[in-house]
Amino acid sequence: MALMDLGMYLAKSTWAVSYAAASFVTLILSWVAITGSATRNRKINIILCVLSNQLSELPLSIMCTDACFYTWLNLTGTFQESLLVRFFYYTNIITAVGLLYLFKRSFEVQALGQKFLDQLAKESKEWIELPGPTTARFWQQLLNPFLWSGDYTLYENIPYWTLKEQLNVTEIDGRESAAEMSLDIYKPHTVEGGDDRPVLFYMHGGGWTAGSKKIIGPLLTEMISQDWIVVAVDYRLNSKAGYPSQLLDCKRALRWVKDEIRTFGGNPNNIIVAGDSAGGHMACMLALTPNQPEYQPGFENVDTTVQGCLGLSAVVDLVDMNNVCNHDGRGRFIRDVAKREGSPDSADNIKFLSEHSPRFRIKSGTGVPFMIIHGDIDTLTPVENTRAFVNEFRNKSNASMTYLEIPGGHHCFHLISSPRSWYTVISAGQWLTHHFDNVASVETKKLQVHEIVEWGWTV
Repeated sequence: MALMDLGMYLAKSTWAVSYAAASFVTLILSWVAITGSATRNRKINIILCVLSNQLSELPLSIMCTDACFYTWLNLTGTFQESLLVRFFYYTNIITAVGLLYLFKRSFEVQALGQKFLDQLAKESKEWIELPGPTTARFWQQLLNPFLWSGDYTLYENIPYWTLKEQLNVTEIDGRESAAEMSLDIYKPHTVEGGDDRPVLFYMHGGGWTAGSKKIIGPLLTEMISQDWIVVAVDYRLNSKAGYPSQLLDCKRALRWVKDEIRTFGGNPNNIIVAGDSAGGHMACMLALTPNQPEYQPGFENVDTTVQGCLGLSAVVDLVDMNNVCNHDGRGRFIRDVAKREGSPDSADNIKFLSEHSPRFRIKSGTGVPFMIIHGDIDTLTPVENTRAFVNEFRNKSNASMTYLEIPGGHHCFHLISSPRSWYTVISAGQWLTHHFDNVASVETKKLQVHEIVEWGWTV
């Protein structure tokens, strides 16, 4: 009996400490999620970003988890016996207020998105109303954000190198690195070969040295639901040569898509490049450097033009001369990504960073339509640099620039299924359809509520 009592005491003590620790961490992360606080250390900022994103985008799920934990402590008598648990129960009331504020703020994007869609509808004549909490589907997706639609055929790990490129990469970087030069194709079941549907060419983020094409978020599923062909691209993450190997690989993947995508129902002359974070950087670079020989070694005469660009939390200024980045982004890129020698502030390295910054690649005159989406409390990719890029683009280019600055949006918030990402992705999807899907009807349609697609992410 005494042994059983000891076991129960230890169990309750473990539950109490676990509840206290979880409550304390949630309180701190709620503050970070609300304020966008950051440190000068990139690794710590990444951890804070990932965790605070969960609270910012899934506050009700966090509250439900806490309620279940509290109920368990009540049922086992731990709440009544532990002063520690009772203390953090009251701190959790403060946290709950913060989480409810985060939930409320996520709906600010609904008004922003609706205003954008109404402006778009004046041209497209297709009036769309964003979904709200009055629909059952809204709450189903909210309470189970990992719902995933399977209404497509997936063609995985298709290599895009030539035989000569494969042998060269294998010799220098190894077979694993060569295997990274592959792509996945998502073909909607309603699309057949030769249908000439628009193509979304998507590059994942991860600081140029991490990430995977398998991590896809709501945007890709939204476009699959609209019968777009989606191509998710992997690129070498640890090439001995360093950057711009990643960019050159994406150019090679674009070459392959232009040659082969019609077999899968895509139109090689209607390709829109997109990406998040580092992938957004390369999407912008692809759109701003078409047919430039220095980025197409061995295929200099191949047409690499695209029809549009969508950047999400994209890195657009590697120079960052105003030092608005919370950490030493300039130094990290030179040392760890490009693997160059010398001071990040040397003339040669500043020139290199400028050449590979979308902000400084904008040319006067013609260009392709851009849409840039960025959260206003992004602690990894400063929104100040994005604003400068947008202004520079609008001043120099004759092409259209659409910019959505998302209230309460952290870095890559759009990868999590949440009201904020739903409204953002629906807006982005309508922009893509309006500019690049010629099949869409131009006749006036009555007001309709946009159905929430089963969104989620898969690894």
